[in-house]
Amino acid sequence: MTDFSEIEMKNKHSRSAYENGCPDETTALRSKLETFDDILPFVGDFGKYQCMLLFSLFPYSVAYATLYFSQFFLTLVPQEHWCKIDELIEQNYTQRERIEIGIPRTRTYPFYDQCVRKDRNFSHFIQNGEEFWFSQWRSNGTVECNHWEYNYTSIPYASIAAELDWVCNREYLVSTAQFIFFCGSILGGFLFSWIADHKGRIPALVMCSGIALVASIATASANSFATFAICRFLTGLAFDNCINIPLIIVLEYMAVRRRTLVVNVAFGVYFAVASTILPWVAYYIANWRIFAYVSALPMISAIITPWILPESARWYVANRKTEEVVEKLKKIARTNEKFPDPKIYEVFVKNVHDVDRRTESATVFDLFKSPRLAKNTLLLCAFWSLTVIAFDGHVYSLKLIHGSVFVSFSLACATELPAGLLLALVLDRWGRRFCGFITLSMTCVFSYCEFMLHTTGGKLWMSVLSRFCLNMAANVGLQYAAELLPTPVRTQGISMIHIVGIIAHSIAPYIIDSATIWEGLPMLIIGTISFIAATTVIFLPETLGSDLPQTLRQGEDFGKDQTFWALPCCKKIDKDDLHIHHRSRER
Repeated sequence: MTDFSEIEMKNKHSRSAYENGCPDETTALRSKLETFDDILPFVGDFGKYQCMLLFSLFPYSVAYATLYFSQFFLTLVPQEHWCKIDELIEQNYTQRERIEIGIPRTRTYPFYDQCVRKDRNFSHFIQNGEEFWFSQWRSNGTVECNHWEYNYTSIPYASIAAELDWVCNREYLVSTAQFIFFCGSILGGFLFSWIADHKGRIPALVMCSGIALVASIATASANSFATFAICRFLTGLAFDNCINIPLIIVLEYMAVRRRTLVVNVAFGVYFAVASTILPWVAYYIANWRIFAYVSALPMISAIITPWILPESARWYVANRKTEEVVEKLKKIARTNEKFPDPKIYEVFVKNVHDVDRRTESATVFDLFKSPRLAKNTLLLCAFWSLTVIAFDGHVYSLKLIHGSVFVSFSLACATELPAGLLLALVLDRWGRRFCGFITLSMTCVFSYCEFMLHTTGGKLWMSVLSRFCLNMAANVGLQYAAELLPTPVRTQGISMIHIVGIIAHSIAPYIIDSATIWEGLPMLIIGTISFIAATTVIFLPETLGSDLPQTLRQGEDFGKDQTFWALPCCKKIDKDDLHIHHRSRER
Protein backbone atom coordinates (compact mmCIF):
# COMPACT_ATOMS: atom_id res chain seq x y z
CA MET A 1 0.00 0.00 0.00
CA THR A 2 1.39 3.40 -1.02
CA ASP A 3 2.19 5.95 1.67
CA PHE A 4 0.72 9.09 0.06
CA SER A 5 1.88 11.33 2.92
CA GLU A 6 5.51 10.33 2.30
CA ILE A 7 5.17 11.00 -1.44
CA GLU A 8 3.63 14.38 -0.72
CA MET A 9 6.50 15.27 1.62
CA LYS A 10 9.07 14.33 -1.10
CA ASN A 11 7.23 16.38 -3.71
CA LYS A 12 7.03 19.31 -1.34
CA HIS A 13 10.77 19.06 -0.64
CA SER A 14 11.53 18.94 -4.39
CA ARG A 15 9.40 22.00 -5.08
CA SER A 16 11.02 23.92 -2.21
CA ALA A 17 14.52 23.05 -3.41
CA TYR A 18 13.69 24.05 -6.96
CA GLU A 19 12.18 27.36 -5.91
CA ASN A 20 15.29 28.19 -3.87
CA GLY A 21 17.59 27.48 -6.80
CA CYS A 22 18.97 24.32 -5.14
CA PRO A 23 17.52 21.30 -6.95
CA ASP A 24 17.62 17.96 -5.13
CA GLU A 25 19.23 14.76 -6.43
CA THR A 26 16.08 13.57 -8.21
CA THR A 27 15.77 16.82 -10.11
CA ALA A 28 19.47 16.71 -10.88
CA LEU A 29 19.32 13.31 -12.53
CA ARG A 30 16.40 14.43 -14.68
CA SER A 31 18.06 17.65 -15.80
CA LYS A 32 20.74 18.00 -18.45
CA LEU A 33 23.97 18.95 -16.71
CA GLU A 34 25.60 20.42 -19.79
CA THR A 35 27.88 23.08 -18.30
CA PHE A 36 29.91 23.64 -15.16
CA ASP A 37 27.38 26.30 -14.11
CA ASP A 38 24.64 23.64 -14.21
CA ILE A 39 26.36 21.26 -11.78
CA LEU A 40 27.94 23.85 -9.46
CA PRO A 41 24.74 24.49 -7.38
CA PHE A 42 24.68 20.82 -6.33
CA VAL A 43 28.09 21.06 -4.66
CA GLY A 44 27.60 24.65 -3.48
CA ASP A 45 27.94 27.80 -5.56
CA PHE A 46 28.19 30.25 -2.66
CA GLY A 47 29.53 28.69 0.50
CA LYS A 48 32.70 28.36 2.52
CA TYR A 49 34.72 27.42 -0.57
CA GLN A 50 33.63 30.54 -2.46
CA CYS A 51 34.32 32.78 0.54
CA MET A 52 37.90 31.45 0.66
CA LEU A 53 38.25 32.23 -3.05
CA LEU A 54 37.07 35.80 -2.42
CA PHE A 55 39.81 36.24 0.18
CA SER A 56 42.36 34.71 -2.19
CA LEU A 57 41.79 37.60 -4.64
CA PHE A 58 43.38 40.07 -2.24
CA PRO A 59 47.08 39.61 -3.20
CA TYR A 60 46.23 39.77 -6.91
CA SER A 61 44.21 42.98 -6.56
CA VAL A 62 47.09 44.50 -4.58
CA ALA A 63 49.55 43.35 -7.26
CA TYR A 64 47.36 44.91 -9.98
CA ALA A 65 47.13 48.25 -8.13
CA THR A 66 50.88 48.24 -7.52
CA LEU A 67 51.72 47.46 -11.15
CA TYR A 68 49.25 50.06 -12.37
CA PHE A 69 50.41 52.98 -10.21
CA SER A 70 53.92 52.27 -8.88
CA GLN A 71 55.68 53.71 -11.94
CA PHE A 72 53.86 56.99 -11.33
CA PHE A 73 55.80 57.34 -8.05
CA LEU A 74 59.02 55.84 -9.42
CA THR A 75 59.20 58.67 -11.98
CA LEU A 76 57.53 61.50 -10.05
CA VAL A 77 59.30 64.86 -10.48
CA PRO A 78 58.68 67.95 -8.29
CA GLN A 79 56.99 70.77 -10.16
CA GLU A 80 59.55 73.20 -8.74
CA HIS A 81 62.87 72.56 -10.49
CA TRP A 82 65.43 74.90 -12.03
CA CYS A 83 68.88 74.94 -13.60
CA LYS A 84 71.66 73.78 -11.35
CA ILE A 85 74.45 76.38 -11.13
CA ASP A 86 77.39 74.79 -9.34
CA GLU A 87 79.22 78.08 -8.76
CA LEU A 88 76.31 79.49 -6.73
CA ILE A 89 75.87 76.27 -4.77
CA GLU A 90 79.57 76.30 -3.80
CA GLN A 91 79.16 79.82 -2.42
CA ASN A 92 76.35 78.61 -0.12
CA TYR A 93 73.62 80.77 -1.60
CA THR A 94 70.11 79.66 -0.56
CA GLN A 95 67.70 78.12 -3.05
CA ARG A 96 65.72 81.36 -3.29
CA GLU A 97 68.89 83.38 -3.88
CA ARG A 98 70.15 80.97 -6.55
CA ILE A 99 66.84 81.24 -8.39
CA GLU A 100 66.75 85.05 -8.12
CA ILE A 101 70.37 85.40 -9.25
CA GLY A 102 70.61 82.81 -12.03
CA ILE A 103 67.12 82.02 -13.34
CA PRO A 104 64.91 84.25 -15.55
CA ARG A 105 61.50 85.17 -14.13
CA THR A 106 58.12 84.22 -15.65
CA ARG A 107 54.51 85.20 -14.98
CA THR A 108 53.17 81.68 -14.44
CA TYR A 109 53.80 79.12 -11.68
CA PRO A 110 56.46 78.46 -10.48
CA PHE A 111 57.28 82.03 -11.64
CA TYR A 112 60.71 81.21 -13.03
CA ASP A 113 61.94 79.43 -16.14
CA GLN A 114 62.59 75.74 -15.50
CA CYS A 115 64.60 74.96 -18.63
CA VAL A 116 67.08 77.84 -19.08
CA ARG A 117 69.36 80.03 -16.95
CA LYS A 118 70.86 83.46 -17.41
CA ASP A 119 73.83 83.60 -19.76
CA ARG A 120 76.52 84.85 -17.40
CA ASN A 121 79.97 83.72 -16.34
CA PHE A 122 79.22 83.15 -12.65
CA SER A 123 82.81 82.06 -11.89
CA HIS A 124 84.11 85.40 -13.19
CA PHE A 125 81.86 87.40 -10.88
CA ILE A 126 82.72 85.25 -7.89
CA GLN A 127 86.47 85.41 -8.55
CA ASN A 128 86.34 89.20 -8.77
CA GLY A 129 84.42 89.40 -5.52
CA GLU A 130 81.59 91.35 -7.13
CA GLU A 131 78.18 91.55 -5.47
CA PHE A 132 75.16 90.71 -7.59
CA TRP A 133 72.01 91.37 -5.65
CA PHE A 134 68.63 90.10 -6.74
CA SER A 135 67.20 93.37 -8.03
CA GLN A 136 70.44 94.73 -9.50
CA TRP A 137 71.88 91.88 -11.54
CA ARG A 138 70.48 91.60 -15.08
CA SER A 139 71.02 89.29 -18.04
CA ASN A 140 69.84 89.70 -21.59
CA GLY A 141 70.64 86.17 -22.79
CA THR A 142 69.85 82.63 -21.64
CA VAL A 143 71.34 79.18 -22.11
CA GLU A 144 69.73 75.77 -21.80
CA CYS A 145 70.25 73.75 -18.65
CA ASN A 146 72.42 70.65 -18.45
CA HIS A 147 71.56 69.71 -14.87
CA TRP A 148 68.74 70.65 -12.51
CA GLU A 149 67.95 71.29 -8.86
CA TYR A 150 64.65 70.21 -7.28
CA ASN A 151 62.53 71.42 -4.39
CA TYR A 152 61.77 68.27 -2.37
CA THR A 153 59.35 69.92 0.03
CA SER A 154 56.15 68.35 -1.33
CA ILE A 155 57.83 65.26 -2.81
CA PRO A 156 60.39 64.14 -0.21
CA TYR A 157 62.61 62.00 -2.42
CA ALA A 158 64.46 62.02 -5.72
CA SER A 159 62.86 59.57 -8.17
CA ILE A 160 64.82 58.01 -11.02
CA ALA A 161 63.42 60.77 -13.26
CA ALA A 162 64.87 63.41 -10.92
CA GLU A 163 68.18 61.61 -10.56
CA LEU A 164 68.60 61.37 -14.35
CA ASP A 165 67.02 64.78 -15.07
CA TRP A 166 64.06 63.65 -17.19
CA VAL A 167 62.71 67.21 -17.39
CA CYS A 168 62.27 69.93 -20.02
CA ASN A 169 63.46 68.56 -23.37
CA ARG A 170 63.84 65.10 -21.79
CA GLU A 171 60.45 65.08 -20.08
CA TYR A 172 59.08 62.77 -22.77
CA LEU A 173 61.20 59.95 -21.29
CA VAL A 174 58.77 59.64 -18.35
CA SER A 175 55.84 59.05 -20.71
CA THR A 176 57.93 56.85 -22.98
CA ALA A 177 58.86 54.62 -20.04
CA GLN A 178 55.15 54.27 -19.24
CA PHE A 179 54.46 53.54 -22.91
CA ILE A 180 57.09 50.77 -22.86
CA PHE A 181 55.49 49.30 -19.73
CA PHE A 182 52.16 48.97 -21.55
CA CYS A 183 53.89 47.53 -24.61
CA GLY A 184 55.03 44.77 -22.31
CA SER A 185 51.43 44.32 -21.25
CA ILE A 186 50.33 43.87 -24.88
CA LEU A 187 52.96 41.18 -25.45
CA GLY A 188 52.07 39.59 -22.13
CA GLY A 189 48.43 39.45 -23.15
CA PHE A 190 49.24 37.39 -26.25
CA LEU A 191 52.01 35.30 -24.67
CA PHE A 192 50.27 34.30 -21.45
CA SER A 193 46.89 33.84 -23.14
CA TRP A 194 48.55 31.18 -25.28
CA ILE A 195 50.15 29.58 -22.22
CA ALA A 196 46.84 29.73 -20.33
CA ASP A 197 45.03 27.96 -23.18
CA HIS A 198 47.65 25.25 -23.70
CA LYS A 199 49.21 24.71 -20.26
CA GLY A 200 46.57 26.00 -17.86
CA ARG A 201 45.59 29.23 -16.10
CA ILE A 202 47.65 28.58 -12.97
CA PRO A 203 50.98 27.99 -14.81
CA ALA A 204 50.36 31.18 -16.85
CA LEU A 205 49.64 33.19 -13.69
CA VAL A 206 52.70 31.82 -11.88
CA MET A 207 54.97 32.57 -14.84
CA CYS A 208 53.80 36.14 -15.45
CA SER A 209 53.87 37.01 -11.73
CA GLY A 210 57.31 35.41 -11.37
CA ILE A 211 58.74 37.45 -14.25
CA ALA A 212 57.18 40.62 -12.80
CA LEU A 213 58.71 39.81 -9.39
CA VAL A 214 62.22 39.51 -10.82
CA ALA A 215 61.79 42.57 -13.08
CA SER A 216 60.42 44.72 -10.23
CA ILE A 217 63.43 43.83 -8.08
CA ALA A 218 65.76 44.57 -11.01
CA THR A 219 64.12 47.99 -11.45
CA ALA A 220 65.77 49.13 -8.24
CA SER A 221 69.20 48.68 -9.86
CA ALA A 222 68.38 50.70 -13.00
CA ASN A 223 70.82 53.55 -13.64
CA SER A 224 69.81 54.69 -17.14
CA PHE A 225 66.73 55.05 -19.26
CA ALA A 226 67.58 51.89 -21.22
CA THR A 227 67.90 49.65 -18.16
CA PHE A 228 64.81 51.17 -16.53
CA ALA A 229 62.76 50.71 -19.73
CA ILE A 230 63.80 47.05 -20.09
CA CYS A 231 62.86 46.32 -16.48
CA ARG A 232 59.49 48.04 -16.83
CA PHE A 233 58.78 46.24 -20.11
CA LEU A 234 59.28 42.89 -18.39
CA THR A 235 57.24 44.03 -15.39
CA GLY A 236 54.45 45.06 -17.76
CA LEU A 237 54.09 41.46 -18.95
CA ALA A 238 52.04 40.78 -15.80
CA PHE A 239 49.81 43.85 -16.03
CA ASP A 240 46.17 42.80 -16.62
CA ASN A 241 47.14 39.11 -16.51
CA CYS A 242 47.83 39.32 -12.77
CA ILE A 243 44.17 40.18 -12.09
CA ASN A 244 42.28 38.89 -15.14
CA ILE A 245 43.36 35.26 -14.71
CA PRO A 246 42.50 34.92 -10.98
CA LEU A 247 39.31 36.94 -11.47
CA ILE A 248 38.09 34.62 -14.23
CA ILE A 249 38.95 31.57 -12.13
CA VAL A 250 37.01 32.82 -9.10
CA LEU A 251 34.03 33.84 -11.25
CA GLU A 252 33.84 30.30 -12.63
CA TYR A 253 33.39 28.81 -9.15
CA MET A 254 30.90 31.46 -8.01
CA ALA A 255 27.10 31.53 -8.29
CA VAL A 256 26.00 33.57 -11.31
CA ARG A 257 23.93 35.89 -9.12
CA ARG A 258 27.00 36.54 -6.93
CA ARG A 259 29.48 37.37 -9.67
CA THR A 260 28.92 41.12 -9.39
CA LEU A 261 30.02 40.74 -5.76
CA VAL A 262 33.33 39.26 -6.92
CA VAL A 263 34.12 42.24 -9.14
CA ASN A 264 33.04 44.73 -6.47
CA VAL A 265 35.21 43.05 -3.82
CA ALA A 266 38.24 42.77 -6.13
CA PHE A 267 38.11 46.37 -7.38
CA GLY A 268 35.82 48.29 -5.04
CA VAL A 269 37.50 47.01 -1.85
CA TYR A 270 40.90 45.37 -2.41
CA PHE A 271 42.06 47.52 -5.33
CA ALA A 272 40.66 50.70 -3.74
CA VAL A 273 42.44 50.09 -0.42
CA ALA A 274 45.75 49.17 -2.09
CA SER A 275 45.76 52.17 -4.45
CA THR A 276 44.78 54.55 -1.64
CA ILE A 277 47.63 53.35 0.60
CA LEU A 278 50.29 53.09 -2.14
CA PRO A 279 51.08 56.86 -2.33
CA TRP A 280 51.83 56.95 1.38
CA VAL A 281 54.09 53.91 1.11
CA ALA A 282 56.15 55.88 -1.43
CA TYR A 283 55.95 59.03 0.70
CA TYR A 284 57.22 57.49 3.93
CA ILE A 285 59.84 55.26 2.29
CA ALA A 286 61.13 58.38 0.47
CA ASN A 287 63.55 56.36 -1.64
CA TRP A 288 62.60 55.19 -5.11
CA ARG A 289 64.94 52.18 -5.08
CA ILE A 290 63.57 50.84 -1.79
CA PHE A 291 60.05 51.57 -3.07
CA ALA A 292 60.83 49.45 -6.14
CA TYR A 293 61.74 46.55 -3.83
CA VAL A 294 58.53 47.05 -1.83
CA SER A 295 56.43 47.21 -5.01
CA ALA A 296 57.78 43.75 -5.88
CA LEU A 297 56.33 42.19 -2.71
CA PRO A 298 52.79 41.62 -4.07
CA MET A 299 54.32 39.59 -6.90
CA ILE A 300 55.33 36.97 -4.31
CA SER A 301 51.80 35.69 -4.89
CA ALA A 302 53.44 33.73 -7.74
CA ILE A 303 54.90 31.40 -5.13
CA ILE A 304 51.66 30.72 -3.26
CA THR A 305 49.29 30.69 -6.24
CA PRO A 306 49.08 26.86 -6.65
CA TRP A 307 47.98 26.59 -3.00
CA ILE A 308 45.36 29.37 -2.89
CA LEU A 309 43.74 29.19 -6.34
CA PRO A 310 42.29 26.16 -8.16
CA GLU A 311 42.80 25.51 -11.84
CA SER A 312 40.07 26.79 -14.14
CA ALA A 313 37.15 24.36 -14.33
CA ARG A 314 36.37 25.44 -17.89
CA TRP A 315 39.99 24.80 -18.89
CA TYR A 316 39.68 21.27 -17.51
CA VAL A 317 36.45 20.77 -19.48
CA ALA A 318 37.86 22.28 -22.69
CA ASN A 319 40.87 19.96 -22.47
CA ARG A 320 38.73 16.90 -21.69
CA LYS A 321 40.20 16.53 -18.22
CA THR A 322 36.88 15.37 -16.77
CA GLU A 323 38.47 13.38 -13.95
CA GLU A 324 40.08 16.54 -12.59
CA VAL A 325 36.74 18.36 -12.86
CA VAL A 326 34.98 15.65 -10.87
CA GLU A 327 37.70 15.67 -8.20
CA LYS A 328 37.39 19.44 -7.95
CA LEU A 329 33.60 19.21 -7.64
CA LYS A 330 33.91 16.65 -4.84
CA LYS A 331 36.38 18.89 -3.00
CA ILE A 332 33.97 21.85 -3.28
CA ALA A 333 31.14 19.66 -1.95
CA ARG A 334 33.22 18.58 1.05
CA THR A 335 34.25 22.15 1.86
CA ASN A 336 30.68 23.43 1.52
CA GLU A 337 29.34 20.40 3.43
CA LYS A 338 27.12 19.31 0.55
CA PHE A 339 26.23 15.68 -0.17
CA PRO A 340 24.92 15.38 -3.75
CA ASP A 341 23.95 12.12 -5.44
CA PRO A 342 27.21 10.66 -6.89
CA LYS A 343 25.37 9.90 -10.13
CA ILE A 344 25.26 13.58 -11.07
CA TYR A 345 29.00 13.44 -11.82
CA GLU A 346 28.44 10.63 -14.34
CA VAL A 347 25.61 12.53 -16.01
CA PHE A 348 27.74 15.68 -16.18
CA VAL A 349 30.75 13.92 -17.73
CA LYS A 350 28.51 12.28 -20.36
CA ASN A 351 26.66 15.46 -21.29
CA VAL A 352 29.65 17.80 -21.42
CA HIS A 353 31.12 15.93 -24.40
CA ASP A 354 27.83 16.22 -26.28
CA VAL A 355 27.77 19.98 -25.67
CA ASP A 356 31.30 20.35 -27.07
CA ARG A 357 30.21 18.74 -30.33
CA ARG A 358 27.20 21.06 -30.66
CA THR A 359 29.04 24.29 -29.80
CA GLU A 360 29.32 26.85 -32.58
CA SER A 361 32.93 27.59 -33.43
CA ALA A 362 33.98 31.12 -34.39
CA THR A 363 36.92 33.50 -34.28
CA VAL A 364 37.21 37.18 -33.46
CA PHE A 365 37.11 37.97 -37.20
CA ASP A 366 33.48 36.80 -37.28
CA LEU A 367 32.59 39.88 -35.27
CA PHE A 368 33.23 41.98 -38.37
CA LYS A 369 31.41 39.86 -40.96
CA SER A 370 27.93 41.29 -40.28
CA PRO A 371 27.13 45.02 -40.17
CA ARG A 372 25.34 45.45 -36.82
CA LEU A 373 27.71 43.16 -34.94
CA ALA A 374 30.71 44.93 -36.47
CA LYS A 375 29.23 48.32 -35.52
CA ASN A 376 28.62 47.24 -31.92
CA THR A 377 32.13 45.77 -31.66
CA LEU A 378 33.74 48.98 -32.93
CA LEU A 379 31.59 51.07 -30.57
CA LEU A 380 32.61 48.87 -27.62
CA CYS A 381 36.27 49.29 -28.58
CA ALA A 382 35.85 53.06 -28.84
CA PHE A 383 33.88 53.26 -25.58
CA TRP A 384 36.48 51.28 -23.65
CA SER A 385 39.62 52.87 -25.14
CA LEU A 386 38.33 56.45 -24.76
CA THR A 387 37.28 55.73 -21.17
CA VAL A 388 40.75 54.34 -20.45
CA ILE A 389 42.42 57.45 -21.91
CA ALA A 390 40.22 59.74 -19.80
CA PHE A 391 40.80 57.58 -16.69
CA ASP A 392 44.59 57.48 -17.05
CA GLY A 393 44.64 61.12 -18.08
CA HIS A 394 43.09 62.09 -14.75
CA VAL A 395 45.50 59.79 -12.89
CA TYR A 396 48.60 61.37 -14.46
CA SER A 397 47.17 64.90 -14.34
CA LEU A 398 47.28 64.86 -10.53
CA LYS A 399 50.98 65.79 -10.70
CA LEU A 400 49.98 69.01 -12.49
CA ILE A 401 47.83 70.20 -9.57
CA HIS A 402 49.73 72.39 -7.10
CA GLY A 403 49.90 70.88 -3.62
CA SER A 404 50.49 67.38 -2.32
CA VAL A 405 50.17 64.82 -5.10
CA PHE A 406 50.00 62.12 -2.42
CA VAL A 407 46.84 63.60 -0.88
CA SER A 408 45.16 64.16 -4.24
CA PHE A 409 46.08 60.65 -5.44
CA SER A 410 44.64 59.04 -2.30
CA LEU A 411 41.43 61.05 -2.51
CA ALA A 412 40.96 60.05 -6.15
CA CYS A 413 41.57 56.35 -5.44
CA ALA A 414 39.25 56.40 -2.43
CA THR A 415 36.32 56.99 -4.82
CA GLU A 416 36.52 53.38 -6.07
CA LEU A 417 34.31 51.87 -3.35
CA PRO A 418 31.50 54.49 -3.25
CA ALA A 419 31.46 54.54 -7.05
CA GLY A 420 31.08 50.76 -7.15
CA LEU A 421 28.31 50.81 -4.54
CA LEU A 422 26.38 53.55 -6.32
CA LEU A 423 26.68 51.78 -9.65
CA ALA A 424 25.44 48.51 -8.09
CA LEU A 425 22.30 50.38 -7.00
CA VAL A 426 21.49 52.06 -10.31
CA LEU A 427 22.92 49.81 -13.04
CA ASP A 428 20.03 47.34 -13.01
CA ARG A 429 17.49 50.17 -12.85
CA TRP A 430 18.79 52.76 -15.28
CA GLY A 431 20.51 50.40 -17.71
CA ARG A 432 24.01 50.18 -19.13
CA ARG A 433 23.58 52.73 -21.88
CA PHE A 434 22.21 55.53 -19.70
CA CYS A 435 24.73 54.87 -16.88
CA GLY A 436 27.62 54.93 -19.36
CA PHE A 437 26.32 58.10 -20.99
CA ILE A 438 25.64 60.04 -17.79
CA THR A 439 28.95 59.13 -16.08
CA LEU A 440 31.04 60.11 -19.10
CA SER A 441 29.00 63.26 -19.66
CA MET A 442 29.60 64.29 -16.05
CA THR A 443 33.31 63.52 -16.54
CA CYS A 444 33.27 65.90 -19.50
CA VAL A 445 31.63 68.63 -17.39
CA PHE A 446 34.02 68.19 -14.45
CA SER A 447 37.06 68.12 -16.76
CA TYR A 448 36.03 71.38 -18.40
CA CYS A 449 35.42 72.89 -14.95
CA GLU A 450 38.92 71.83 -13.91
CA PHE A 451 40.20 73.47 -17.08
CA MET A 452 38.46 76.76 -16.25
CA LEU A 453 39.18 76.91 -12.51
CA HIS A 454 42.41 78.46 -11.27
CA THR A 455 42.39 77.52 -7.57
CA THR A 456 44.18 74.39 -6.36
CA GLY A 457 41.22 73.29 -4.22
CA GLY A 458 38.77 73.69 -7.08
CA LYS A 459 40.95 71.76 -9.52
CA LEU A 460 41.44 68.96 -6.99
CA TRP A 461 37.72 68.52 -6.32
CA MET A 462 36.90 68.52 -10.01
CA SER A 463 39.59 65.87 -10.57
CA VAL A 464 38.23 63.70 -7.73
CA LEU A 465 34.66 63.98 -9.05
CA SER A 466 35.88 63.10 -12.55
CA ARG A 467 37.63 60.03 -11.18
CA PHE A 468 34.44 59.07 -9.30
CA CYS A 469 32.46 59.14 -12.55
CA LEU A 470 35.18 57.36 -14.53
CA ASN A 471 35.27 54.51 -12.00
CA MET A 472 31.61 53.86 -12.76
CA ALA A 473 32.09 54.31 -16.51
CA ALA A 474 34.92 51.76 -16.53
CA ASN A 475 32.78 49.22 -14.68
CA VAL A 476 29.96 49.78 -17.17
CA GLY A 477 32.40 49.19 -20.02
CA LEU A 478 33.63 45.92 -18.49
CA GLN A 479 30.09 44.62 -18.10
CA TYR A 480 28.78 45.91 -21.44
CA ALA A 481 31.23 43.88 -23.52
CA ALA A 482 30.54 40.70 -21.54
CA GLU A 483 26.80 41.06 -22.16
CA LEU A 484 26.67 42.32 -25.74
CA LEU A 485 29.12 40.03 -27.54
CA PRO A 486 27.73 36.62 -28.60
CA THR A 487 28.83 33.53 -26.68
CA PRO A 488 31.07 31.86 -29.34
CA VAL A 489 33.37 34.90 -29.53
CA ARG A 490 32.76 36.52 -26.16
CA THR A 491 36.13 35.66 -24.62
CA GLN A 492 38.06 36.48 -27.79
CA GLY A 493 36.14 39.73 -28.26
CA ILE A 494 36.75 40.87 -24.69
CA SER A 495 40.46 40.09 -25.08
CA MET A 496 40.58 42.17 -28.27
CA ILE A 497 38.85 45.09 -26.53
CA HIS A 498 41.33 44.86 -23.65
CA ILE A 499 44.27 44.95 -26.06
CA VAL A 500 42.83 48.09 -27.66
CA GLY A 501 42.46 49.46 -24.12
CA ILE A 502 46.12 48.76 -23.33
CA ILE A 503 47.11 50.72 -26.43
CA ALA A 504 44.96 53.54 -25.06
CA HIS A 505 46.79 53.23 -21.72
CA SER A 506 50.06 53.99 -23.51
CA ILE A 507 48.66 57.13 -25.17
CA ALA A 508 47.37 58.84 -22.01
CA PRO A 509 50.76 60.00 -20.57
CA TYR A 510 51.53 61.96 -23.72
CA ILE A 511 48.26 63.89 -23.32
CA ILE A 512 49.52 65.18 -19.97
CA ASP A 513 52.81 66.16 -21.63
CA SER A 514 50.81 68.62 -23.74
CA ALA A 515 50.79 70.88 -20.65
CA THR A 516 54.23 72.08 -21.80
CA ILE A 517 52.47 73.66 -24.79
CA TRP A 518 49.61 75.14 -22.77
CA GLU A 519 48.74 74.45 -19.13
CA GLY A 520 45.02 73.94 -19.80
CA LEU A 521 45.40 71.72 -22.88
CA PRO A 522 45.35 68.31 -21.08
CA MET A 523 41.97 68.92 -19.42
CA LEU A 524 40.58 70.32 -22.65
CA ILE A 525 41.61 67.13 -24.46
CA ILE A 526 40.33 64.82 -21.69
CA GLY A 527 36.99 66.65 -21.53
CA THR A 528 36.57 66.33 -25.29
CA ILE A 529 37.51 62.63 -25.23
CA SER A 530 34.94 62.05 -22.45
CA PHE A 531 32.27 63.76 -24.56
CA ILE A 532 33.09 61.57 -27.58
CA ALA A 533 33.01 58.46 -25.37
CA ALA A 534 29.60 59.47 -23.99
CA THR A 535 28.32 59.90 -27.53
CA THR A 536 29.46 56.40 -28.58
CA VAL A 537 27.52 54.79 -25.72
CA ILE A 538 24.12 56.04 -26.82
CA PHE A 539 24.48 54.19 -30.14
CA LEU A 540 24.86 50.84 -28.38
CA PRO A 541 21.81 48.64 -27.71
CA GLU A 542 20.63 48.21 -24.12
CA THR A 543 21.29 44.78 -22.56
CA LEU A 544 19.35 45.16 -19.30
CA GLY A 545 16.46 42.69 -19.06
CA SER A 546 17.38 40.97 -22.34
CA ASP A 547 18.53 37.43 -23.01
CA LEU A 548 22.14 37.58 -24.03
CA PRO A 549 23.12 36.57 -27.59
CA GLN A 550 24.12 32.89 -27.72
CA THR A 551 24.94 32.75 -31.45
CA LEU A 552 26.44 35.06 -34.06
CA ARG A 553 23.00 35.51 -35.63
CA GLN A 554 21.52 36.55 -32.29
CA GLY A 555 24.43 38.94 -31.87
CA GLU A 556 23.64 40.50 -35.25
CA ASP A 557 19.92 40.84 -34.46
CA PHE A 558 20.37 42.00 -30.86
CA GLY A 559 18.68 45.32 -30.18
CA LYS A 560 16.81 45.59 -33.49
CA ASP A 561 13.53 45.88 -31.61
CA GLN A 562 14.78 48.74 -29.42
CA THR A 563 14.06 52.39 -30.07
CA PHE A 564 16.83 54.96 -29.79
CA TRP A 565 15.19 56.85 -26.91
CA ALA A 566 14.08 53.78 -24.92
CA LEU A 567 15.28 53.89 -21.30
CA PRO A 568 14.89 50.94 -18.88
CA CYS A 569 14.23 53.33 -15.99
CA CYS A 570 11.06 54.50 -17.77
CA LYS A 571 9.48 51.05 -18.01
CA LYS A 572 8.78 48.20 -15.64
CA ILE A 573 11.11 45.21 -16.00
CA ASP A 574 9.78 41.79 -15.08
CA LYS A 575 11.72 40.33 -12.14
CA ASP A 576 11.65 36.83 -13.62
CA ASP A 577 13.13 38.13 -16.88
CA LEU A 578 15.84 39.95 -14.94
CA HIS A 579 16.64 36.74 -13.01
CA ILE A 580 16.94 34.80 -16.28
CA HIS A 581 19.16 37.58 -17.62
CA HIS A 582 21.50 37.26 -14.66
CA ARG A 583 21.59 33.48 -15.01
CA SER A 584 22.66 33.78 -18.65
CA ARG A 585 25.23 36.58 -18.30
CA GLU A 586 28.29 34.37 -18.16
CA ARG A 587 27.17 31.61 -20.52
